[in-house]
Amino acid sequence: MKAWNSTLSTKREKPRRIAQDTQKGVGASILHQGPFRSPDLLSLAAKAPKCFHCGAKNVGQVVGCHPNGLHYGKGTGQKGHDIPAFFCGECHDLMDGRTGTLTRFERDLMYLRGSNDSLAWALQSGYLQVITEAA
Repeated sequence: MKAWNSTLSTKREKPRRIAQDTQKGVGASILHQGPFRSPDLLSLAAKAPKCFHCGAKNVGQVVGCHPNGLHYGKGTGQKGHDIPAFFCGECHDLMDGRTGTLTRFERDLMYLRGSNDSLAWALQSGYLQVITEAA
């Protein structure tokens, strides 16, 4: 016995990737441009004065944490955008859900607050600068 749709003559095609002249992971296809990457922005974690969640002084344990949502570019085997929240190791584990009992909403809120405070610190301290073009 044939399945009800076995007589259809059309076949579904998978979307095709169109090769670009860029490196893999940095806009390798038109279908998915890839997340934003900036190693320099992540390396600012070493200069951060504290963890921007618990406030612990930075003695080398503060790292740049990536966001965990699909809307931030995260996927299977793919980290989200390099828009970091500078957290200590314990807060990083808490935000990623490895420890603690925070809900998804609470972890997202933790990331948003931490990334806003981290980027505000980087702007105020002069590590990041806004450059405008003259019109």
